[in-house]
Amino acid sequence: MKQKKIFLQSEGDAWFARNHCDVASRKLPDDDPLLCEILDVYANVGAGLRVLEVGCGEGHRLVWLRENLNADCYGIEPSAQAVAAACAKGINVQQGTADILPFDSESFDIVIFGFCLYLCDREDLFHIASAADRVLRNPGWLMILDFYSSAPRTREYHHRPGVLSYKMDYRSLFSWHPDYECMTHKLRHFSVGGYTDEQDQWIAISTLRKCRKGINL
Repeated sequence: MKQKKIFLQSEGDAWFARNHCDVASRKLPDDDPLLCEILDVYANVGAGLRVLEVGCGEGHRLVWLRENLNADCYGIEPSAQAVAAACAKGINVQQGTADILPFDSESFDIVIFGFCLYLCDREDLFHIASAADRVLRNPGWLMILDFYSSAPRTREYHHRPGVLSYKMDYRSLFSWHPDYECMTHKLRHFSVGGYTDEQDQWIAISTLRKCRKGINL
C-alpha cells in the first residue's frame, strides 16, 4: 500500500495524537525556525500575503500567520483529526496529500512544506514538485522544513512497520529549474535546534525564490 494511503487512513491521525501537545506548547515565532524565515520574506511580499502549507497539522503555524501578519491561509493535511482541529480555528484546511493540491494555478505567494516530504512516496515526487510549482505565483517563495542528507538515505519509520522515511536535499526537487534560486539553507539539530556535526540529526530550513529569468540573446 502506498504510504499516502496509510497516512490518509490512520497514521496521519496517529501522528496528530502523538504530537498535538508538543505542537500546542511551542511559543511562536521563536520556537519555529521556519516562521523566522517567513518573517524575512514578509518584508519583501508585504500586505495581502496568501499562504499554503502542505502538511500543516492542526494549523498552528497558519493561525499565527493569520493573526500576526493578516495572511490569507490554507492547508493540506492527511490527518482527518488535524483537519477538523484546524478548521475549528477558522483555517481553511483540506484533507489530502502533497501530490494533489486542489487550488487555482498561481494562487499563493508562499508555499510551505511543513516537515512532510520525508514520508512521501518516492514515485510521487515529480507530482509533488509539479503541483507546488503550479499553485505558486511567479514571483513567489517556497519554504521547506525537513530532514536533510546530502545523499538520499532511507530508514524504517519507527512509528509504523512497513513505512519508510527518506532523507535527502529536498531543494533539488525545484533548484534544478532556472526559475528557482535557493536564497537561504540552514542545517540544524532535529531536536536541539542549534548547529551540530551529527549528520543523522540534520534538518534543513530552506527558502527558495521562484522568479522567471529574462532571456538574453
